[in-house]
Amino acid sequence: MPATTRRELLKQLGGTAAAFAFVAAAAPLATAAPGSPGPAAAPAAATPRVRTLLARLTLDEKIGLVHGATDPRRLGQAGYLPGVARLGIPELRLSDGPAGVNVARSATGLPPVSTLGAAFNPALARAYGAVMGREGRTLGQDVLLAPQIELSRTPFFSRNKDQSGEDPYLNAVIGAAQVEGVQAQGMLAQAKHFLANNQRLHEFDRADPENSYDFVVDDRTLHELYLPAFEAVVRAGVASVMSAYNHLNGPWNSENRTVLTDLLRGELGFEGFVTSDWGATHSTAALQAGLDMQMWDGSHFGAPLKKAIEDGAVPLAALDTAVSRILGRYDAFGMLDGTRVPARKRIDVEAGARVAREVAVQGAVLLANDGGLPLSPEARRDLALIGPTAAQVAVSVSGERAYGFEDRMVSPLDALRRTTGRKIAYAVGVDLTGTAVPASTLPGGLARAGGGTDANVDFTGDRALPLGTTVTWTGTFVPPTTGEYALNIQGWGAAVSLSLDGEELATASGVRDAFTRKWSSVVPTTDGLDNGRAAPVKLTAGRSYALVVKATGWDDTVVERAPVQVRFAWVTPERRAADIAAAARLARRVHTPVVFAYNGEGGALGGSGDLTTLALPAHQDELIAAVAAANPRTVVVLNTGGPVTMPWRRAVGTVLHAGYVGQEGGWSTADLLLGRANPSGKSIVTWPEKEADHPTLDPAHPERYYGVDRTVTYTEGIFTGYRGFDKAGTEPLFPFGHGLSYTEFAYSALSVRRAGQGYEVSFTVTNKGRRTGAEVPQVYVGPPRHAPVELPVRTLAAFTRVTLRPGRSRRLTLRVAERRLSYWDTDDARWIRPRGSRGVYVGSSSRDIRLRGTAG
Repeated sequence: MPATTRRELLKQLGGTAAAFAFVAAAAPLATAAPGSPGPAAAPAAATPRVRTLLARLTLDEKIGLVHGATDPRRLGQAGYLPGVARLGIPELRLSDGPAGVNVARSATGLPPVSTLGAAFNPALARAYGAVMGREGRTLGQDVLLAPQIELSRTPFFSRNKDQSGEDPYLNAVIGAAQVEGVQAQGMLAQAKHFLANNQRLHEFDRADPENSYDFVVDDRTLHELYLPAFEAVVRAGVASVMSAYNHLNGPWNSENRTVLTDLLRGELGFEGFVTSDWGATHSTAALQAGLDMQMWDGSHFGAPLKKAIEDGAVPLAALDTAVSRILGRYDAFGMLDGTRVPARKRIDVEAGARVAREVAVQGAVLLANDGGLPLSPEARRDLALIGPTAAQVAVSVSGERAYGFEDRMVSPLDALRRTTGRKIAYAVGVDLTGTAVPASTLPGGLARAGGGTDANVDFTGDRALPLGTTVTWTGTFVPPTTGEYALNIQGWGAAVSLSLDGEELATASGVRDAFTRKWSSVVPTTDGLDNGRAAPVKLTAGRSYALVVKATGWDDTVVERAPVQVRFAWVTPERRAADIAAAARLARRVHTPVVFAYNGEGGALGGSGDLTTLALPAHQDELIAAVAAANPRTVVVLNTGGPVTMPWRRAVGTVLHAGYVGQEGGWSTADLLLGRANPSGKSIVTWPEKEADHPTLDPAHPERYYGVDRTVTYTEGIFTGYRGFDKAGTEPLFPFGHGLSYTEFAYSALSVRRAGQGYEVSFTVTNKGRRTGAEVPQVYVGPPRHAPVELPVRTLAAFTRVTLRPGRSRRLTLRVAERRLSYWDTDDARWIRPRGSRGVYVGSSSRDIRLRGTAG
């Protein structure tokens, strides 16, 4: 079915929810025979315009269309193709996502996809995509590297914040909606990362690629968990797919014919082009496997590919196929004939801000509430906020996102003060900025390479060094007491680094793609520097440590150069203890303390490595416990990208998971705390009570995450997330789909009837409380009694989102498609629906089942 026809059909079906119903109901697609010889010919669907261009292109011009190059305009995007001006083939610029447009100029700082997914709202996901597509076009971009639609298989995955959770159906719906929103603006979407790219640990060792582990996933698990989201975006007409870094069942994903040709093109029917993840191409052979474009350079698809074609090692037809796929998307989006949706001249800052704020509101999950929220009149009159992300808004962490407009980044503390007109007390609790390390700990001062000595490194504000300054300081650091220190290197206008005894501990304000942002930590320093935070280090009093601080001033290729500011800062053990004690004292004297806690700082989330623990960093568990001991009315707000453990849970009755909240998140958080907005988000992952409870972190199965014999094996199969908890009978801290409200919803009158090859599940939802609120009813199905294979105890089969005023009811009908009732038969390579009646469960989470029925 041509992509244009598919898009028209999806439009007629009324959007993403209907689109995925169409996907799920579709007959199984034929699977290409594994190992079929030779490259595919130019796609039969190639337009006459593309065929004409292909005939006129020279070999060098074709080569130039399949690998990245340097953009002479330096807009700050991730990738660039030069185009062919003589034939009217335009340049192509590819911008990082998946949460906003990541280029040198500012764009709306959207909350990450994990916050979006928690809204369970495809219409909002479509609006989210529209903001990215609209702003990307305005900023001169053509391809958005989004959506990210991997499954959140392990809670340690550093990029869980960038995707919509552990359920394949939810992941598919939210991903397809984003594609629709992006591409309606004339921007090409690139879904990533294909395939089974669910952790950073062992994924790809850049220094030694041969040290990268193999990831072994059986065919049933691939089809039931990891392919549905990609099938959904293909059906939604996604223009491009990014191949992943990791090996999968042997070969690299970027040169895996089974993955790129047999599955993606043969089975899913993908008609667009495949780009490698940046640096994930390993040979010219990848072209014949189904990779169309190497990013970011031409190390394999440049001169080596030309030589391979001239030598006959790679057939010219393989290159023609890749070029045809790329130009086919150019043509489909009107890039070759001037019919492309026109770009807007300027960013509509207010429109983007409205979507960002709504995502932060709808994506907040009220995990527990003993009456602490919304804040009572007494609490508002005598309120204290505690924690660094109370006084600075936690937009998100790390890169591959739009940083946002700094002038809109109002903190929750300021938003509450402005909204209530009250002088709300504040304690930092955990100091992320610290103070400059004093000269008294640096005996003899720090020597500058090339001459000169400085008492310490604190060149900030009026003491900033001249534009472009490059300097290295060396000396000795002698801590005054024994204990755990937080050491920071903070900077702007230069790439800065900190090393102790020959080991680099932290960096900040480094340049990528000709620009940088203040995203080395969850928030910048309080005086506006990028804050490179080392992991806590235990130091011994009186011992001499060799210290090296480097600052390399940005050169004139960097957009928005600035004078060089650099500071070597610390938080001592004594200061940390004093800050916690001060927070507890403040908590004792107010009616309600609200503690804001975070994770993801120091590159631990979204950086080069996965999390190593679900415990909150920087002694925040200690802080929360101290505040809760001082005041039983303590409320906790979590700015995290996923679940954390809660050793203080019995002492804290109210917990709001706000997630990372985007540039407007101060206002959204204030609205939620005050009751101006009603929380309605649902958890997109299962929160384990302890790490070992999670299927991928089960100590009995190290192969599932840590790997054995250089292999990570998905031996849990289809039983990850809530499916694994259900199979093991493990009680979670909070289940998948869980989220409370400031009102109460009742479910009644369940009816299940056959509808075509699936079922229609009807029921009534009533708002029994005193506030308007939104609920997300979820329909799960169980297995038939005598299924030929093991099936999950419950599988999410449908959901919707409904907003009701107090006392109002609504009759809802949700369709369960045949695909949600089927499993992948590996022997016959097809979907099979097992016979027999099965349970139908309707509820407010995977464990909070309100209605039970049977489908015959």
